[in-house]
Amino acid sequence: MRKRDMTVAAVTIEIICAILGIAYCGLQIYYGYYYRVNPLTLILNLLVAILVYTGLSMLSCYPERLNALDPEVCIGKIRKYSIRLIRLVKVVFTASLLVPCVSDAFGYQMDAIYSLVVVALVVIIAVFYEVKILKLINEIKK
Repeated sequence: MRKRDMTVAAVTIEIICAILGIAYCGLQIYYGYYYRVNPLTLILNLLVAILVYTGLSMLSCYPERLNALDPEVCIGKIRKYSIRLIRLVKVVFTASLLVPCVSDAFGYQMDAIYSLVVVALVVIIAVFYEVKILKLINEIKK
């Protein structure tokens, strides 16, 4: 995260995402050991989560790549909305990974609709902010 994009809220969201990600990895390792899960399955679960989290973190450092913009164009509200979109998707992603793990710990199995709700939430967030960003880009081009 670049220094100019750091605010108290942004740092707080990043810390929460990191804690959720670490908790997810810890629970996956615990479940892998406790339920004797195949090590390859465990490694792949962790690897996918880590790669997506890392990709979103790197994208938040270079939000102009979200819409393939020049850095000179990705300023002001466009940059703010791009970073907000990425951070909200990261929060939803990390929280959506942790919720089924915690529900498993309490002995409750999540319904299949949970995945659909999470994907719908990510799509809604992405569409909402992309519409705002595209309107701003169109205003600049005029």
